[in-house]
Amino acid sequence: MIRQAVPDDLEALLSLLTGFSEEAGTNFGREHLLTGLQPMLNNQDLGLLFVAELDNLLIGYAVIGWGWGIESGGREALIDEVLVLEAHRNQGIGAKIITAVIAELGKYETKIVFLETEAQNPNSRKLYENLGFETEDSVWMRKAL
Repeated sequence: MIRQAVPDDLEALLSLLTGFSEEAGTNFGREHLLTGLQPMLNNQDLGLLFVAELDNLLIGYAVIGWGWGIESGGREALIDEVLVLEAHRNQGIGAKIITAVIAELGKYETKIVFLETEAQNPNSRKLYENLGFETEDSVWMRKAL
């Protein structure tokens, strides 16, 4: 089942986020992850969290952040993170999460959905392309503050 996360999902989500952080090589600590997670669980103005649940266990999640763009004509959504536990990958769960996210974004008058994926992750790019996402020529840059 795919559903929006609720505050009671905090500890299970922390476990998934920790796993994602380790897999991505960022190795963020619990306090860092809590700083980003807790406000989103309690305030949909910041973004949305979706979870994939199987037999009362969380096996995946997606994090959506909000933005606003003149070029987009209004509200933008950024699919910031998507994770499915390794034991449950290649079973269509990632596609189900993204499909549920896109359906929900329509309720928020979202004009466009962006996502970021690593260049060295062809499996995720193939999934997103199969769901209708297109590669752009834009280059993401960042500066930590």
